[in-house]
Amino acid sequence: MTAQRLRPVHEPIAMAAIYPVPHDSSRWRDHQVRVAATVALGRGYTHRESGAVTVADLSCGNGVIAQELCDDPVLGDFAAGYHYQGMIEDTIVLIDPVDLFVCCETLEHVDDPGMVLAQIRKKTARLLLSTPLDAWYDSNFEHYWAWDREGVEELLRGAGFGSVDAFVRLEMPSWGPYTFGIWAVS
Repeated sequence: MTAQRLRPVHEPIAMAAIYPVPHDSSRWRDHQVRVAATVALGRGYTHRESGAVTVADLSCGNGVIAQELCDDPVLGDFAAGYHYQGMIEDTIVLIDPVDLFVCCETLEHVDDPGMVLAQIRKKTARLLLSTPLDAWYDSNFEHYWAWDREGVEELLRGAGFGSVDAFVRLEMPSWGPYTFGIWAVS
């Protein structure tokens, strides 16, 4: 596994200052492209027309991915504004199991990504995940971790996810500093 801790965890008071409001993915072109690609992969797991699918995203920002995949998603965020508010490590235990869990641009922000993925696995059979790849010199003080594709997939296997059903690598060098990996796993 290739993963590297970039910095120590922020204290709770710093977290509140860093995440005072939910993230708005529409503000950056690279996020718009990443969201569209993630939704496209997620459609392979959902049949919105039937209304039978349940989707959760507890680090949802503006909630657009889950809302595109489900009529009534379970939403939460660290920032205020949702029924489930707080760190994903705390809110995941509060929800009922769902058909699909969305975890986008989150794993690099948590202290123990393996534990978070294991918690998610207890709540779902399928996961839609995205995270920056190969960001070894990431200066974003919000990011605690960097990894390559193999490192993320080792974390997924360690959490009990068995198969990578789809993977997309998004490289957008003229739009931002990150290359993103997007996984659909079960």
